[in-house]
Formats: sequence, structure tokens, C-alpha cells
Amino acid sequence: MDIIWITKAKQCHQELGFNEADEVRCEEIGDGNLNDVAQLYTHDDEGNLVRSVIVKHSLPYIKCLGPGFPCSEARTAVEYQALVKFHTLSPGSVPTPYLYDQGIHSMFMEDLRGYKVMRTELMEGAVKMPWMSNVAIHLADIHKQTHLAVIGQEALTTLAKQFENTDMVTLTKQYVFTFPFLREGTNNRCSQEIAEHLDRIYADEQVTSTANRMLKLFLEKKECLLHGDLHTGSIMVDAEHARMFDVEFAFVGPASFDVGMLLANIIFEYYRHMSIETNNDEHRQFAYLMIDAGKELVSVYLEHMTAFTGLDRATYIENLVSEVAGFAGCEIIRRLVGAAHVADLEGMPAAQVDCLGAGVRLLQAAHRIHTVDRLLVIALMLAY
Repeated sequence: MDIIWITKAKQCHQELGFNEADEVRCEEIGDGNLNDVAQLYTHDDEGNLVRSVIVKHSLPYIKCLGPGFPCSEARTAVEYQALVKFHTLSPGSVPTPYLYDQGIHSMFMEDLRGYKVMRTELMEGAVKMPWMSNVAIHLADIHKQTHLAVIGQEALTTLAKQFENTDMVTLTKQYVFTFPFLREGTNNRCSQEIAEHLDRIYADEQVTSTANRMLKLFLEKKECLLHGDLHTGSIMVDAEHARMFDVEFAFVGPASFDVGMLLANIIFEYYRHMSIETNNDEHRQFAYLMIDAGKELVSVYLEHMTAFTGLDRATYIENLVSEVAGFAGCEIIRRLVGAAHVADLEGMPAAQVDCLGAGVRLLQAAHRIHTVDRLLVIALMLAY
């Protein structure tokens, strides 16, 4: 695809910010599970980077699973539409979208130079609370402005059709809510340490029934436009700001899904740093910061998420936090026993087992969790 992308960059040099005479180069980057990602760039005579654009190309199958797992190439078109929508509703929430070419199933967008992946930063022990509040505000703005209570049923139905995204929703249904909760689920894999504790999932009727309830909510509750796959690996950060990317899973669903998925990934970091023995005190202090980060994320989100359905906002928030707990529990478990794991916990059996306990407890108790403090007390077994 390199030559095709370079040709496109020259044809659309005005839209992409290149000059017609530029020598555009291409370098494939990233390790995405679904798509090819590359950087198109130019240098000056001294070799300094002048202009850089990111291009994302969808294959007719899931990249990490191979040709035996077909997936619609139209997912990149949905992602481009989502970027445009997010960028319009909450400027600065995502990379600026530039161009989509249906013929080559490729989208071109801003290169977030100077930004780093949040997951990498957290794994290395770096965090800033403005990252949490920034992404929470962006997320709340997008949810609020596309919420049933704000735009009405007719407009929400139209939005849901625009972002129907059947293949991506099916992937989430299967790989987040279904296969991980079946002993012989497709492509399930786990460490030996987790394998010794699988009965904590499969022999607990409360865990499996709550997972089924969360699947039903995921599929049936049409509330607002979502990112659809929000985790610390789909957020870029600089000194103060956080910007979401990888929005190919965007769809209309329950607002709590985005919040729960991201909160689960913050919980991973808590257990990661609690289990590191080298410079243990330093890592424990960072783990405690993850508690603050989780509270910051949810509290700022709820402060700005002013749209609600039902009789009163207090009840809506209680129900939303309960759903957040359930979705977080599902995300934790699927990252330990499902097909797609997270780097945070790889090679850390003690942290994995501790996280499994957190996921189980959240699914056991989701129906009685109505505040973020209680959620974190149960997930992290905090004694206060």
C-alpha cells in the first residue's frame, strides 16, 4: 500500500498539507490488532521532519487473527465519520480527520507528534491528573451532545443507523462478553496461574449472569454515541492533554460502557504497580495515585455529563455507576482469559490473579455499587 498512499498524498496535497513537489515517504508503524497504520512524511534538506500525516487502512479481515477471520473493510469509513463527529462535538478530543478514500479503504488524519500512548506512560510510572479530567470532559461532552435526552428519539435513531457498525459490535459481543465467559470460548487464552482460578468465573452463577446482563445492556440500551473501545492504549497524552484515537468501534449504546472499559484499565495499573517488587515503595505510591486517577475520571465525567433519562439525575447516576462496575468487571476478565490481553499484566502472574479477583468481585457486586468510592473499595479491596 505504500506507493498507493504516497500517490494519494501527492494527489490530495492541499487537503493533507503537503506541497505538490514534496518527496513524500512512508513508514508503517503501530501494532494494531485490526488495521495497518503508516506515517506519511517529508523532510527538509537537513533531514528535519517538516510534515507528517497518519494513514490507517482496513484489511478484509482482523489483522491479529488472520484471513480466517473476515471483517468488513467499511470499518475505516465508520471510524472516519466518528472522528469527524467527535472533532466537531468536542474539538481536541481526537486527531483532526483530513480525508477518507473509499477505494483504498484508508483514512488520513493528524499525526499527534509529541504525544505518547497513555498505557505506556502509566506502565512506566508517569501520570498527570489533567489527563484523566481532560479525557473525562471530552467523553462527557460527546455523550451529552448525542444523548437521547438532548437530541430526542428520532435523531438518536438516525445516529444509530449512521454508526450501526455491525461487524465491530459483533466483535465486542463475542470477544468481551461471550467467549471469555465460556470455558471453551473461541481463542481464549490465559496464563497457568489464571488457569488455576478459572472456577472463580465459570462456577459462579452471579458472575456469569451479570456478564449476560451487561451483554444485554450493551446490545439494547441505545443512549448516546460511544468511542466503543476506550482503554489506556487508545488515548494519547502530552504534558496536559489527552486525546482519544482508534474509534473504529464507535456505535450508539450505553454511556457507562466507555467509562467502565477505561476504568478497568486504570485498575490494571493499580495491580501492576502493587506487584512490582523492585523499588516497591515507589510503585506502591504510584498505585495509590491510580486510585485518585479512577476517582478523577468518574467524578469529572459525572460532573460534566448533565444529560440524563428517568425521573431524577441522582437515580440516573446511581444506575450508571452500577453499569460502569459491571462493564469494568467484564473488561478485566476478558483481558485475562480472552483473546486480547494487555501489556500491563504480561509476565506478572500475581497481578493477574489479583486483577481476576477484582473482575469477579465487580460482577458479583455490580447491582449494589452506586458510587465510584464503593466501586474502587470493592475492586481494590481497600480498607477505608
